[in-house]
Amino acid sequence: MNFNNLISNIQWIPVIVLTIVSFLIGFAWHQPFLFGKTWKLENFQNNMPKINAPLIFGATAIMHFLAILSLSAVLSGHGGINGLKTGFLISIVWILPAMSGTYIFANRSFKLLAIDSGLYIILFSLFGFILGIW
Repeated sequence: MNFNNLISNIQWIPVIVLTIVSFLIGFAWHQPFLFGKTWKLENFQNNMPKINAPLIFGATAIMHFLAILSLSAVLSGHGGINGLKTGFLISIVWILPAMSGTYIFANRSFKLLAIDSGLYIILFSLFGFILGIW
C-alpha cells in the first residue's frame, strides 16, 4: 500500500460522524442498563476520583478520531463485509492483546477487560463495515 493512496482513501465526513457516534455508543455502553454498574464497581470500588472531564473527553475524541481515520484510509470503498471482517480482526489481533497486557500489569479484572475491549470490538467491526461501504 502506498501512503498517498491511503491518504486519498480517507472519507472525512464519515470519520467525523463516526467519531461522534463512538461517543454515543460509549455513553450507552457505560450506562447501568448495559455495563455501567459493573464497569463502575470494577473500576472505582466505591471511590470515584475527581476527573478532568475536558482532558479525558478531549483526548479520547482525538484518539477515536485517529483510529477511525486509519480505518477509513485502509477500508473505504472495499466493501462492507471486508470492512466488518477487517475491523473485527484489528480489534481482536491488535487492540485486545494491547489492552490485555496493560490490564494484566495494572492488576485489573478480566470482567473489566471484557467490558472495555468489547466496546472496541463492536466499534471497530461496525465502523469497518460502514467505512467499507462508503
